[in-house]
Amino acid sequence: MNKVILAPAGGRKTQSIIDLCLSGEDTKKRLIITYTTTGQNVIVERLWQNKKINSDVEVNGWYSFLLHHFIYPYINDLYSNQIVTGLHFVEGRDPSLYKGGREKYFDTSGRVYSSNISRLVVEIIKASNEACIDRLEGIYDEIHFDEVQDLVGNDLEILRILLKSELRIIAVGDVRQSILRTSRSDRKNKKYNGLQKILWFKEMECQGLCEIEEVATTWRCNQSIIDLADSILPEDLDFPATKSEQKYETDHDGVFVLSWNNLKTYIETFNPECYKYNVNSKILEGTDAMNFGLCKGKTVPRVLIYPTKDMEKSLKNSKTMLKDQTASLFYVAITRAMYSVAIVVNKPRDFDITEWTP
Repeated sequence: MNKVILAPAGGRKTQSIIDLCLSGEDTKKRLIITYTTTGQNVIVERLWQNKKINSDVEVNGWYSFLLHHFIYPYINDLYSNQIVTGLHFVEGRDPSLYKGGREKYFDTSGRVYSSNISRLVVEIIKASNEACIDRLEGIYDEIHFDEVQDLVGNDLEILRILLKSELRIIAVGDVRQSILRTSRSDRKNKKYNGLQKILWFKEMECQGLCEIEEVATTWRCNQSIIDLADSILPEDLDFPATKSEQKYETDHDGVFVLSWNNLKTYIETFNPECYKYNVNSKILEGTDAMNFGLCKGKTVPRVLIYPTKDMEKSLKNSKTMLKDQTASLFYVAITRAMYSVAIVVNKPRDFDITEWTP
């Protein structure tokens, strides 16, 4: 049976893929797919550590998977005489937005626009009468998807088709950390963007295409940190409350607010990793801070957060819900920390959170 494992930050999602590869039959051919290069490197490193790098386990990026298993071998089923030279990664304005035909998918040098690559693959699957799926079934027994929450639009259509195939699909991820997107212009399945993607997985389960395993444990954050992270998520999506198995204690544990006046002393005392919303965020002069979107995947002892006004409002009043993307970014920033999270605010006494003072 296909399986979707949904786990919180620090829920050992990537490790679950390694464990499945270690515990499965050695004769099975497995492909592991993840979106980011960093994610691929982490998986390869862990496979090496467990002496599981061999011809029966491959690791691919999402775009590489689509190019090598769908587009290169089957593009002429859709567009005859089309030469494919690689990937045109789209950042900012989408150059294919107002184009049609093959120009919607390829630039003048034959590179595939990353913004439309999944839509192209869906067209190829149809044009080939799913011959590309038959080919995958002949090559692999299992396909494992890491960070599956990053898939959007037509990516989900491809995943749906794979769930219906003879391949065994195992997907792991955390919808709460939906801050990356394989495409920003793909409008397919728009209603399942961000935190709403949990509903897509539940729909797949209802159709009998997979079973969902929800892990409600973190081995990274202590209980007070993960409780704060859980509290900023929409209640109507019914994410399970997370239990911490991180039991190590230090002399500075928990969640704190602090004033700008005490900020310099706090940083000098505890040396936290500092996170901000974007390049325009106000931070302490003479110090550095990383954007929320860049800290995903990190684990550090202590975090200091420069919140947005909306984030401050949600901390003051739990009934003030954040927009999905903002909630996910805040969740990611909070859950990098193992022992302590400090949040810089203008009036610490307005919050029902312990104020840190020197």
